[in-house]
Amino acid sequence: MSLEWATTILPPRWCHALAGTDLALCQDFDEAIRLDPRLAEVCYDRGIAYILLGQYERAIQDLDEAIRLDPQHEAVYSNRGKAYFNLGEQELADRDFAKAKEFGYAP
Repeated sequence: MSLEWATTILPPRWCHALAGTDLALCQDFDEAIRLDPRLAEVCYDRGIAYILLGQYERAIQDLDEAIRLDPQHEAVYSNRGKAYFNLGEQELADRDFAKAKEFGYAP
């Protein structure tokens, strides 16, 4: 995904994360989670930000928490699969991709 293309559909702070230059986005999510740790969507969003930054282990931690809070959130499984794939964990990635497909998720 090019940064030019991303700027047409993503907020500016996400674009900085895509460029790998801004951890402030994750810090915003840190604050939201501190205020209410039961927000699965915020855990999911921070997990996506960590994927964009190439911090796959941290992404998996947040996506695990998002699944714990909302086990029916199909996109979480697909994105956790991407993080596992990028870490070379093909078996875990395949398991998550299958789970996402089971929920009817089609990226």
